[in-house]
Amino acid sequence: MNCSSCISKIEGRLKGEEGIIESSINFATGKAKVVVEGKDPTTAVIAKIVTELGYPTISIQDGETVEEKKEGNTWLYIRTFGSLLLALPLMLPMIGDVFGKPWGIPIYLQLILATLIQFGAGYSFYIATFRGLKALSANMDTLVALGTSAAYFYSLFAVIFGFSDFLYFETSAVLIALILLGRFFEHRSKQRAQGGMKALLRMQVKTARVKRGQETQEIPIEEVVKGDSVLIRPGDSIPVDGEVTGGVSHVDESMLTGESLPVLKEKGMMAFAGTVNAEGALEIKATRLGKETSLGNIIRLVEEAQDSKAPIQKLADKISGVFVPIVLLIAILTFIIWGLGIGNWTEGLLSGIAVLVIACPCALGLAVPTVIMVACAQGAKEGILVKNVEGLERASKVDTLIVDKTGTVTEGNLSVSAIHTELPEKEFITLSASLSIHSHHPVSQVITNYHKDQKVETLSNFKSHSGKGLSGLHNEKTLLLGSLSFLKESRVDVSIYEQAVEKEVGIIVLLAKEKNCVGYLVLSDQIKNDSEEAIKALHALGKKIFLISGDRKKVVETVGKKIGVDGYYAEVLPEDKATYVKELQAKNAVVGMVGDGINDAPALAIADVGFAVAEGTDVAMESATIGLMRSNLTNLLEALLLSNKTFVKIRQNLFFALFYNCLGIPLAALGLLNPMIAGAAMALSSISVVLNSLTLRKK
Repeated sequence: MNCSSCISKIEGRLKGEEGIIESSINFATGKAKVVVEGKDPTTAVIAKIVTELGYPTISIQDGETVEEKKEGNTWLYIRTFGSLLLALPLMLPMIGDVFGKPWGIPIYLQLILATLIQFGAGYSFYIATFRGLKALSANMDTLVALGTSAAYFYSLFAVIFGFSDFLYFETSAVLIALILLGRFFEHRSKQRAQGGMKALLRMQVKTARVKRGQETQEIPIEEVVKGDSVLIRPGDSIPVDGEVTGGVSHVDESMLTGESLPVLKEKGMMAFAGTVNAEGALEIKATRLGKETSLGNIIRLVEEAQDSKAPIQKLADKISGVFVPIVLLIAILTFIIWGLGIGNWTEGLLSGIAVLVIACPCALGLAVPTVIMVACAQGAKEGILVKNVEGLERASKVDTLIVDKTGTVTEGNLSVSAIHTELPEKEFITLSASLSIHSHHPVSQVITNYHKDQKVETLSNFKSHSGKGLSGLHNEKTLLLGSLSFLKESRVDVSIYEQAVEKEVGIIVLLAKEKNCVGYLVLSDQIKNDSEEAIKALHALGKKIFLISGDRKKVVETVGKKIGVDGYYAEVLPEDKATYVKELQAKNAVVGMVGDGINDAPALAIADVGFAVAEGTDVAMESATIGLMRSNLTNLLEALLLSNKTFVKIRQNLFFALFYNCLGIPLAALGLLNPMIAGAAMALSSISVVLNSLTLRKK
C-alpha cells in the first residue's frame, strides 16, 4: 500500500464479499484484520482477493509479526539512488540557468536517461496502475504514473515530430526519483515507529534448556510443555512463566515492573518470561507458555491496540475514499482550463502534472496509525498496556478519577507504623514477638516479621483466642497480646492507653503483663511514596480525585487528607463501587476508575475508562481498558499524559495533512508550483507526519 486510498479500496472490496462482517486495514503496519461469519471465506481466499486487487498478501497467525524482506528493502534502495544518479545530468541545464551557465546535454542522452528512470526505476507505478485498472480503481500510483507519463510522452513526441523546443524529460525523471526517495525515507521512518514493538518481540526467547528425566536438552520454545523443568543459566532471559523449584538468584524484572533493582527469586516464587536472570542458576517449572505468559500477554495487547482504529480516524478514511477520483478530475479540469480558457496548453500540462503529484493522501493515511503505533509501544515500555485505541482516546477526556485505596494509593500490606510503651522498646517487641511467632494470623506475622531474626523468649501455656488475641506464660507471668476488647475481657487495666488508642488510625495491638497494659503497636497500610506527588500532578492536569475503600471511615479519611484528594467514599461494599461511578457520570463527569481486585471489576467495566493495576486479579485486568504494570499513581499519571500527547499528535498530523492538500492543490492548479517542487513537497509531507509521531518517544 502506498497511500491511504488503498485502505478504502481494499476495505470496500472485502465488505462486498459474502461472509465478511468487518475488515480493518492499518496503513502504518500493513496489516489487515478480517472478521468472517462461519468458516467461509477462508484466510487463503481473503488473501487471494486482496492479492488480485493489486496488493500481494500473506496470512499470519496471532502473535506473529512479518518483517519486510531485506532484499525488498535493498531493491527500493537501488531504485531510489539509481534514479537520483540518472536524474542528476538531466538537472544540469536548470542548475546552469541559476548560475548563468549554458550547461546543456544532448537531446538523445536526455531521452535515454529519462527512459531508464521512467520504465526502470518507475516500473512499479505502472504495475500498480494496471492492477488498479483491472479492479476499476485508482490510487497514488495511478496519479504518479499519469503525471510522469504525461511529461515523458509529451517530450518524446516533441523529439520525434519536432513540434516544440520545450522538453520535460527532467520533470518526469526527477519526479520519480523524488517520490521514490520520499518512500524510502517514509519506509525507514515507519520502521523506526515500529521499533518499540520489535523491542518487545526481541524479548521472546527462541529456545529453552529443558530437563527431562536425567537428560538436559536445548529445544525450540514451541516444544516446551507445561510442567517441564526449565534450567536458567546466569545471564539468560527466562523463556516461560513458572514456579522456581530450585536454585537462588536475582532477576531483572524492569521490563515488567519498571523497578531497576533485581528481585530475589528462590523456591516457591514465580518467575516471568522476558525477565533476565543475574548471577545464580534457577530451575523453573513451566506453568504458562507463549501467548499465556506475562510477556506474551503484553505483546498481544500492544498488537491488538496498534491494529485497532481510533474514532478520529474515520474522518481520514472517509476523505481518502474519494480523494483520488476528485484529484484526477481537478487535474483534467486544470489542463482544459489552461488550454481552452487561457490558451496555454504547455502550462496546463505542467499544472495538471503538479496537481496529480502534490495531491498524495499518504500523509492523511499515516496521520493516525503511526501515532497509535508509537504510543502503544511506548506505553508498553512505560508499563502502560492499552487494550484498544478507543479507550486511549477516551482517557484523554477523563476529568474525574475514582481510585481504590489499597494496593494503589497504599502498599496493600500491613506494617508496624508506631510503638507506644512504658518498657524499653526492644523488650516490648521481643515479648510481643514471643507470642506472635506461634500464630499464623496475618497480624501476628506482621509483628513477627518486624522482630526479624532476633531471639524470642520461651513461653509456656500458649493459647490462641480466636478473633481476639494470644496469651502465654513468661517467667510465670501472664502475657496477653490482642485487641482492646480482649484485654478488657481479661480484666486488664487499660486506662493509661485507652484514650490514646481511640485516636489512632490503623489496627491496634496491645500487650499486657499480668493485669497491666504496658503498651501498644499501630499496624497500618503505608501510603506509597509517590502518591501525594502524583495527586498534585493530577490536580495540575485539572482532574478531580476521589478515594474509595471498604476500610473504616477514619482510616480512609486520614489517608485522603494526607494525599489531598477531593473526596472519599469509605466502608463501601464491593457491589456498591459501581454505584458511585454511575453517580458521578450522572453529573456529566467523564470517569476513570482505578482498581486491582475482583470487587473492582464491575466499576472498572462501567467507568468511561477502567485502569487496572498489575498486581490485581485477572478479572480486574480483563474488565479494564488500560493496564498499569507499575501499580502506582505515577503510572496512572503517565497513562493520562500519554493519552493527552497521543491525541495532540493525531490532531497535529491531521491538520497538517489536510492543510497541505488544501493549500497545495490550488497552488498547483494555478501554475504556482513546479511539478518537481510539488513532488518534493509530497514526499516531505509523509515523512514529516511520521517524524512528528516519533516525537512521542521523547520524554
